[in-house]
Amino acid sequence: MLKTLKFWLAIQFVAWELLAHANDFSATNSPAARFQSTEKVRAECLAGRRMICGKILRVLPDGLIVESGYPDLLRSPLTDSWLVSGTVAVRPAPNLIESQEPGAVCVGTVFLTDLPKARGKKPKPYDYVILLSYPAGETTYTSVGTLQKSGRRFTGTLAAAVGFRVAQARWTDVPLHLPPTATGPIPKLLSQTGAFCDVTNLIPSRFLVPYDLNVPFWSDGADKQRWACVPPGEIIHFTPTGEWMFPPGTIFVKHFEIATNAAHPAARRRLETRLLVCDAAGGVYGVTYKWRADNSDADLLETNLAEAINIKTAAGWRPQPWYYPSRADCQTCHTPNAGFVLGVKTRQLNRDFKYPDGQVENELVDWDRRGLLDAEISPASIKLFPRLARADDPSRSLADRARSYLDANCANCHRPEGTVAGFDARYDTPLAKQNIVDGHVLIDQRIDGARVVAPNDVWRSILLMRVNTSDGYAMPPLARNTIDTAGAALLRAWITSLPGPHVLPPPEISPPGGHFSKAVAVRLKSEPGAKIYYTLDGTVPTTEDLLYHQPFTLKKPTIVRANAFKEGATRSITAKEFFLFRQP
Repeated sequence: MLKTLKFWLAIQFVAWELLAHANDFSATNSPAARFQSTEKVRAECLAGRRMICGKILRVLPDGLIVESGYPDLLRSPLTDSWLVSGTVAVRPAPNLIESQEPGAVCVGTVFLTDLPKARGKKPKPYDYVILLSYPAGETTYTSVGTLQKSGRRFTGTLAAAVGFRVAQARWTDVPLHLPPTATGPIPKLLSQTGAFCDVTNLIPSRFLVPYDLNVPFWSDGADKQRWACVPPGEIIHFTPTGEWMFPPGTIFVKHFEIATNAAHPAARRRLETRLLVCDAAGGVYGVTYKWRADNSDADLLETNLAEAINIKTAAGWRPQPWYYPSRADCQTCHTPNAGFVLGVKTRQLNRDFKYPDGQVENELVDWDRRGLLDAEISPASIKLFPRLARADDPSRSLADRARSYLDANCANCHRPEGTVAGFDARYDTPLAKQNIVDGHVLIDQRIDGARVVAPNDVWRSILLMRVNTSDGYAMPPLARNTIDTAGAALLRAWITSLPGPHVLPPPEISPPGGHFSKAVAVRLKSEPGAKIYYTLDGTVPTTEDLLYHQPFTLKKPTIVRANAFKEGATRSITAKEFFLFRQP
């Protein structure tokens, strides 16, 4: 305690000494003067490339954990030393580029930072602290074509109290028994992880904090329970929008069960429990434990697994496909671009949650009260934070609810630098900039005028088509075997609410195509007042083709295609059926 106090006093002394002697700093200590001075330093930082603006995430006895204002500088993996490698976002001189070699630094001598909130305490009343580091060693230049690549080493003193570090939890302090990286020995049984003090009755350990989400990811109708475990003394970097930053050793536990009797929803089968670990390298790894039939324990899966779960319905038994993901599958969704951890963020946890003791509290407020966040969260401030809208929340607009659904189910891939598709599904991005409504698609499924979402046109909206199918082009493509009918209905309602001309549905072709043993009479149908044009040669019908008046007879293999046209309405997409005939 005494050492910590001395360290804070030393920080104060260094800070104000530096402020007092910084070039062009005002002699007054008024907030306005300090603001002008620090803003000048910030400007010099950007212009002169001799300074770095950053934020202190945590104060440690041997230095500070600094989040740079340049996001490219502090990307993992970083060393736990005074040295860091990386690039900065501001463009350097035309004939210089930064070195990306390990241990090489080409930036910084002055750090302009905010003081952090000590865990569980009020923020310290300081505006800024300027901390110095010092160059050491040689400067080398290597020609790369017409550019030069420079490498310089920097160091610092304890008085400077700054070091480029990653928040590194000592793995002996991690309450659950998972290794620092996926290459370590992973417990073979769920009971050996320490996540549950009573595995059979699914009683979580005291280290796990229960939580839930405003809009969960669709998981084939399974019910889920969630917990988080943050190492003692560690803290989560909170941000109102975007993704949070989690210290190494943070572990998320998600448990899956499914109802096996439609008449008795409480009758459930335990399927799996997944653990996502924020590892020591700055990334994550995931493991899956499959439950035994007697619920005595769950076994670690070394690879993926598909299984049919028998569900009892009023009509009898039906098989429910279920997919257990492998560790490689976890990396498919939990990517660096998505922030590794998908669900735990402000817009998902800005909600009331009923805890096991019966208390109801906003999850953000509760996490701050537990000392898990590096921000001050109050009941008043949560009103200013974004919040995803549940599909069944009538107080929120259709657009809010649909965009929330897309954020939860699609945004981990559909975002800048994500998948090749060109739209951004993140709720943080304004609708007008998401490139969803009337957005162009790369794969049009051979539908004329296809769009990501075509206003008032569910047939040309590829987004709805891929959500509303379980075929090979279904989205999301991983760990989803059944259609989320409620989610598809929400998207359909939103699309039809968008302003646009009336769109004709594709004509009905009856009987449906298939195999026939004798001649068949084919009928076409559309809405009143519409004209139907059709072809029998596989081409797309236009108004120059056959106009339908009455049923026609087929006796040989034929592809029937039909379009509907009506003045004042958008023509339909093409309907098609294949008619095949068995030889007599």
